[in-house]
Amino acid sequence: MMVIKMTKVKVFLIISILCVFTLVAGACTEKAPIPEPIPTPAPSGTVNVYVTDAPPREEVTSIIVTLSELQIHKAGAEQEREQEQADTGNETQEQEQQVQENGGEWITIDLSDNATTFDLLKIKGIEQYIGTKEVEESKYTQIRLFVDKIQVKLRDGDLQDAIVPSGELKIVRPFNVVAGENTTLVLDFEADKMVNITGSGKIMVKPVVKLEIRQGKEADKQKGNGLDKAQLEDKTWVLKSYGEPGKLKDVLQETEITATFNSDEGQVNGSAGCNHYFGAYEAGKEDLSITGPIGATEMWCGELKDTQEREYLSTLQAAESYEIEEDQLTIYCGNQVLIFEVR
Repeated sequence: MMVIKMTKVKVFLIISILCVFTLVAGACTEKAPIPEPIPTPAPSGTVNVYVTDAPPREEVTSIIVTLSELQIHKAGAEQEREQEQADTGNETQEQEQQVQENGGEWITIDLSDNATTFDLLKIKGIEQYIGTKEVEESKYTQIRLFVDKIQVKLRDGDLQDAIVPSGELKIVRPFNVVAGENTTLVLDFEADKMVNITGSGKIMVKPVVKLEIRQGKEADKQKGNGLDKAQLEDKTWVLKSYGEPGKLKDVLQETEITATFNSDEGQVNGSAGCNHYFGAYEAGKEDLSITGPIGATEMWCGELKDTQEREYLSTLQAAESYEIEEDQLTIYCGNQVLIFEVR
């Protein structure tokens, strides 16, 4: 069996999360009921999830992970008392220590549709948003990650489905969610221990994960690092409308304008509706700029299509900033905008 050596891969997650009646003995008349008080909502924090990079190696060129679900376990009253007596430190799902679940509750984190599948070797130096959830202020004891599949590509070969011994990864370590604060959970994938090739050429992946916890101001700072950039890059965006806000134009029928921001090359390219275009870009958390002239092929496509291409490319050239909400990307270009949806 050959062990593929890989540097560490990290996955981030950020967690931010009577009745009264009176009876009078011997009373002859019925008294009006006392109104029930309105219950006060429990304090809560917010949950966000991120993944981050692993530099590529010659032997393995892709490790594509598809998640199906992620849960955290809220401790019951008895668990809270037990956990206050011990500091367990970093633990992996392979350790034998288990936290009793009686009286507790599993809570599912809302995963983004665009981020449930990601290549660990392409998210270099950034944190890719995965999901979010507001949860009740409390003590939590475990994280449970459900992996739908893992695919691995070796050198110039094709992607292969890896054998994953268990689709459920469990990390046991208590942490607190404080009302009004973010809690960042860093899932540290030890990739150099993950990938093995059997004698018959089959690829086996056994994820080994450690947990690091950040809270308070440190967690808030981590939340904004590369969030939108990761959502922007390495996806195909399809233009739906463009122009001045309030006077937007729809893309011509039977044409498709696309943009792909390639993180490896620092290049944006796609179809301008007929011709292919390309150019260099720089992106940050919210900032976006085209750093040189946009080049394009010069095929004549008809007056309407040519006009649309010129308008689109000149607007993109003036890009200043962007935002992403769910499946929609908006690029702000001076007094105009470009509105895309992810393919």
